[in-house]
Amino acid sequence: MSIIDQHARVGYISARGHVVPEHGDYLPLQNPATGAGTGEVFEMDAATLDEVVVQARTTYEQTWRRTAPDVRGAMLARWADLIEQRREELADLEVSDVGHLRREALGDIDTGTRLIRYYAGMADKIEGKTYSQFPDRIAYGVGEPFGVVGAITPFNANAVMVGLKAAPALVAGNCMVLKAPESAPLLVLSLIELALEAGIPPGVLSAFTGRGHVVGPMLMENKGVGMLSFTGSVEAGRAVIRQSADRIIPLVLELGGKSPIILLPDAKLDFAIPSAVHSNFVKSGQSCVAGSRILVHSSIYDEVAARVAELAGRIRVGLPTEPTSQMSTLISTRQRESVDALVTSAVAAGATRLAGGAAADWDPLGGGAFYQPTVLADVTDDNPAARTEAFGPMASLLRFDTVDEALARANDSEFGLSAQVWGNDAGAIQHLAQNLEAGAVWVNTYRAAHPTLPLAGMKTSGYGQEYGFEAVLAYTRPKSVMWDLTTERVLPYQD
Repeated sequence: MSIIDQHARVGYISARGHVVPEHGDYLPLQNPATGAGTGEVFEMDAATLDEVVVQARTTYEQTWRRTAPDVRGAMLARWADLIEQRREELADLEVSDVGHLRREALGDIDTGTRLIRYYAGMADKIEGKTYSQFPDRIAYGVGEPFGVVGAITPFNANAVMVGLKAAPALVAGNCMVLKAPESAPLLVLSLIELALEAGIPPGVLSAFTGRGHVVGPMLMENKGVGMLSFTGSVEAGRAVIRQSADRIIPLVLELGGKSPIILLPDAKLDFAIPSAVHSNFVKSGQSCVAGSRILVHSSIYDEVAARVAELAGRIRVGLPTEPTSQMSTLISTRQRESVDALVTSAVAAGATRLAGGAAADWDPLGGGAFYQPTVLADVTDDNPAARTEAFGPMASLLRFDTVDEALARANDSEFGLSAQVWGNDAGAIQHLAQNLEAGAVWVNTYRAAHPTLPLAGMKTSGYGQEYGFEAVLAYTRPKSVMWDLTTERVLPYQD
């Protein structure tokens, strides 16, 4: 019986399939919207992880590296088909595990499926190159797989993360060992089960979970892992970088964000305001690209503040299973406490609370980790609300007078993941787009990720690229081959 159907006790997935150990530590799983227990999951130990990685390496050497690229692509396409066929059940699982609204869970599953299909079609299109032509010489370059690669993913977009990391790694010829988020691992493990059902050989995709500070270093330090892709907080990213230094392995890092939204004086507010609000409150604000610093021109600041507060106050916070709910729970009461502490410190530092700022604990939400959509005005650049990633439903409004001032203040952050610009002044927009320190700049749109568009962080938001063909290259290492064709040459030591 699959994890989708029954998940009271879940183990890990390796070349041996879904293994549920009789002995070892298990972590409790909880529905964050109700507080009810939903089962338990095995926390990986070092010895078992060693076995999983060895099995993955064997699969790579004996099977996967010998599988033709078009065959790999066909397997991934079948995997996408199975996910699509079971999207409703998978969404139910994600709703109970993470607490996303059902439409948010379905959206992630559809995005993950699209990513897998995109990379499946790329499998037989990875090419090498020839170098400058010299007499009597052939020189060419190839990108070869690492063998076994690792991945560590967060809870807030499980299906997207599987498609984003596993699909390019596999079409590049690697096997992957993926650490799923301990707070919500069930969808990741279920998707890997479906990969096996689709015919992807056992051992090509393995998955496990455990507390990040316990099992993360195990994966980083395992000598069988050739590179690692990590998505998570800046603090955790720094730990991953330090651990990678011992073995000197490549990393792809997508870390935190404190993304600015710049509303120019001529912005169409009927479009910009709902988009800015949704950017902050989709998935209860648990998004690294949330536009949580809304920089508003002084000429429209008062109108924007009133409209943002009014719209946030009308958002229906409710159970994720209710079709009328517009925002759901945070992942845990601990995360809710963290968001509330940040709001409290921001108000103490001078911010004005226009909406929210407290737990949403009315009936029937009392058992969950719900928080009210929160809007803060009069936020200055040194306020904690402008410097700290909340990873929760908190939007901050900041006032500016000139485009160059907005640019300087938007860039005055340790983060550089994304930015939004809303307006119609082409000169101002182009100036901002060229000079904003962000891996993605979205003009009159938001959260506009697409399989074909590479995304990379700047500054402490990380390095390395995801999405697009660049993601496949990130899972390869370059090799140059030079063949000397001369038949007559001066040989050494002939005197």
